[in-house]
Amino acid sequence: YIMFTSKDFPKVPLSLKPHITEDVEKYIHRQVRETGVDEAFSAERQHPIAMADLPSTRYSVTFAGIASNSQGRNHRHTYHAISIITKGKGYVLIEGNKLEYEAGDVFEVPVWAWHQLHNPYDEPVEYVTFENAPEMLNIGTALREEE
Repeated sequence: YIMFTSKDFPKVPLSLKPHITEDVEKYIHRQVRETGVDEAFSAERQHPIAMADLPSTRYSVTFAGIASNSQGRNHRHTYHAISIITKGKGYVLIEGNKLEYEAGDVFEVPVWAWHQLHNPYDEPVEYVTFENAPEMLNIGTALREEE
């Protein structure tokens, strides 16, 4: 049993044929921050979240933010999450461990680890998160818990 990680990207074979739907416009979600906002989910999470509507059954992409001098909810989930900070600075608590971040940083949240983003500064934080939540939903193992 071989487990691949992100550094194994060059090992991807070149001999596969792509599966493209006839409507190629489904492969782009324009202006996600304006057109993909989920008001109910944003209210539940206590910060804005805009989700890309793409045909992927494995990965999701969300744009989110933490207002100045505030924080997101403490939560955990059974799917992988990698976030890219695009604006601002703050810190994330992962299982009680504090990791400071700023624009240009990338961090990963381990599966089922409690985590919470904080922004103690006057400038808002914006970030993009990639998750394998659709994949986990499709095999029946996605779970999210919030405090």
